[in-house]
Amino acid sequence: MLLCLATATAALTTPTLKLPGTGDAMPAIGYGTWLSKKGEVYEGTKAALATGYKHIDEAWVYMNEAEVGKAISESLADGTLASREELFLTSKLWNNFHRPELVRQGVLESIQALGVEYLDMYLCHFPVAFTPGTVEASSADQVDDVPLGATWTAMEKLVDEGLVKNIGVSNFEIEDLKVVQAVATKPIACNQFETHPYYQRQPLLDYCTEHGIVVTAHSSMGGAANAMSAFHASPPLAQDATIRQIASKHDTTAQAVLLAWALTRPTAIIPKSITPARIAANLEAVLALTLDADDLAAIAMLDKPGLEGCYCHPKTPWLGRSEFTGKTDHYYG
Repeated sequence: MLLCLATATAALTTPTLKLPGTGDAMPAIGYGTWLSKKGEVYEGTKAALATGYKHIDEAWVYMNEAEVGKAISESLADGTLASREELFLTSKLWNNFHRPELVRQGVLESIQALGVEYLDMYLCHFPVAFTPGTVEASSADQVDDVPLGATWTAMEKLVDEGLVKNIGVSNFEIEDLKVVQAVATKPIACNQFETHPYYQRQPLLDYCTEHGIVVTAHSSMGGAANAMSAFHASPPLAQDATIRQIASKHDTTAQAVLLAWALTRPTAIIPKSITPARIAANLEAVLALTLDADDLAAIAMLDKPGLEGCYCHPKTPWLGRSEFTGKTDHYYG
């Protein structure tokens, strides 16, 4: 996997990851938008773009694409962004658009909400389909039987049409990737999945690397305050004694250590914040930090078995991790 350098601010450079097929350079530090409250994601996106972020990570199901689109259009108008082409914009196909005849509708809804003409990356959000119109499955009969290969083939047509430049997946395991690879005529550009020191997913990362699939890590800081926090088996990752010791050693924060570790693997990161100072630190403090061999060895020992270290969807029934009850509050805290 190739790491290149691209200018992020006057004083700092941010690594990029070269995508298979197109050779496009994806900035390895992006601005995450999941779970930002209404009204806050607009201000956060504006601050991120002003700070020097050139990669925004979105999804239809985040229900905030219009706010992010407004921030992008204003940043283009005021010169913060010189052109649409200098921004790498990702969104994701939600589970209720998996039927091949609905895939195009799914991407168009995101493109229109974001106010752009194309996406740089479009990911299949989960390897699970919901029946049309179902935003969140609360019963087994809302899970749709749509072959992953059929959805992927429809996504390939989006590239041919010029609606998206690269296509990939999100939250896919090795067996899911193999299903797509068996029918794919275009490369899987990226797999975005949860990975951090408690949930390192090394076999999955190795498989992606072997097959030229770029990895974006989500929940890099553990997602301690995410929607599933009531069901985490682990305490907040930023409170881990080893992480805090490494942060103290380098006179930085635990959050910077976690993000810098992700970049060393190498994976892209998409930290989320709505606080301007934290948004800046997630770029600047991380780029300024170099972890040494002792740090990396200590962090390697933090991996936990199974789902013990999982912060995102540890109990979600449509992923086979609990039973359906007809409601969702048993797996969203």
